[in-house]
This record gives sequence, structure tokens and C-alpha cells, in this order.
Amino acid sequence: MKKRPLGQNFLKDPSIAQEIVRLAQISPQDPILEIGPGKGILTQFLLESANPLTALEIDKKLCGELKQKFATKSNFRLIEADAAKFDYGSIGSGLKVVSNLPYYAATHIVKRLIHYRDRIADMTVMMQKEVVDRFVAHPGQKEYGSLTVFIQFHCQVERLMEIDKTSFSPPPKIDSSLVKLTPLSGPRVLVKNQKTFFKVVNAAFLHKRKMLKNNLKDWQNQFQRENDHMHLAGIDLSRRGETLSIADFATLSNFIHTHHD
Repeated sequence: MKKRPLGQNFLKDPSIAQEIVRLAQISPQDPILEIGPGKGILTQFLLESANPLTALEIDKKLCGELKQKFATKSNFRLIEADAAKFDYGSIGSGLKVVSNLPYYAATHIVKRLIHYRDRIADMTVMMQKEVVDRFVAHPGQKEYGSLTVFIQFHCQVERLMEIDKTSFSPPPKIDSSLVKLTPLSGPRVLVKNQKTFFKVVNAAFLHKRKMLKNNLKDWQNQFQRENDHMHLAGIDLSRRGETLSIADFATLSNFIHTHHD
């Protein structure tokens, strides 16, 4: 079986690495987690302020190089592991994640980190620009979708910086953005059942051009007709999912959860 390519694009501009560390606002007592350190350009600046720095790297060859490069640093700990499957609960709490995430798995890794959000103070991560566009989107924008709702339901999102593709070696086809995700102490909106909430969200965006009355057919027994329009929980079902706010989705899912058979 052919090994899956790791799609590595290494940051080569030290001034950008320094700016990432500055924007991450690290205090001396903060435990730092770096995912995919690669050649260690960001690592070297993180080590100046991290206490300690835990780095996760999946590539065996790069692990060997990193061990050699930072052998004298007592605050450096390297774990050879797949960040998309790693148990983040095993490395303590109050973690600040600072990373140039591998493109091919970035969204999956962020979702996994959010699963461990009670262990994480915040995440300052570099990702594909178009993924960050989706993280920060508002209702009505074409980038707004189920991923937007998931991220904003659990985190405060702040876009920090744009990074040109020429800052990498080899240069990727796309530009990158730096984003800060700070897990909220509780969900952004009050929902009676998170499973129902995300089921409704995912259904609403399943066919983006379709109206809610077509995407939410699983709950059509709860639809109400008012003035020639179908409604659910007071929301007009001739609307499309992309026009609904997170609060609107909470209204729908709470109604559905309360009135389900």
C-alpha cells in the first residue's frame, strides 16, 4: 500500500514565525503544544518562552532532526504521534496550542482539539485561508456552513494575520491565515440537546441551495402552516440554512427536541 503523502509545506520566513509567537501571547508559565513542528522554525522561537513545549510530529525522519536540533533544550519534549488521533488529555491542561497545522488534516485536528477543549486555553493556528474564511463567516455569506456553526458554537474566533504562499517551502497553491480559537466556558447558545442541534445544523446545510422545508423533512410532522408559508418554531421554512444564525438553529433544535415523539 502506498504511503499517504504528508503534504508538508514548511514555513521558511523567521519573521513570520516570530510574529505568530508574539500574537499567541505566551506567558512564562504557559504549557505550549505545537502540532507538526516540521523543520522547527516556529519551535525555536516558542522554546524561548514555553514552559514546557510539547511538540507532536508524525514524520519519523523529522523527529530525528528535531531531536538533534533541540537536544540541549530542557523545556523541549517531542512525541512521535498522529495529531488527528492523539489523546490530548494525556499532556496536562491549560494548554496553549501554537501551530502551523498540516493542510491535509488541519480541520480534522481542530475538531479533535475542540473535543478536548476543557484542557485547552486557546489555539493560535495557521491554516488554509479558505478554511479560516469558513471559521469566521457570518450568516448570508457563501462560506457560512455547518463547520462555521460548529466552530463558533464552541469557540471565540479571531482572525489574526494573512500569510502569503511564498513564505513556505515548497510554496503551496494557496495562501494561509492565522486564527485564534478560544474555547468558550459553555456553548454559545443554550441548547436542550447538542446531538439534536448538530443534526438539525447538518441537515439544513446538506443541500445548500434547497429551502429548509426540503432539508428538514425528517421533522415535517412538526411543520406548521401560516399565511401560505411553512414554519417551524416560528422560523420561515422557505429560507435557506445559510441565512440562519446560531441562535436560530438553537430555536429550531430546542423546539424539535421538546416536541419529538
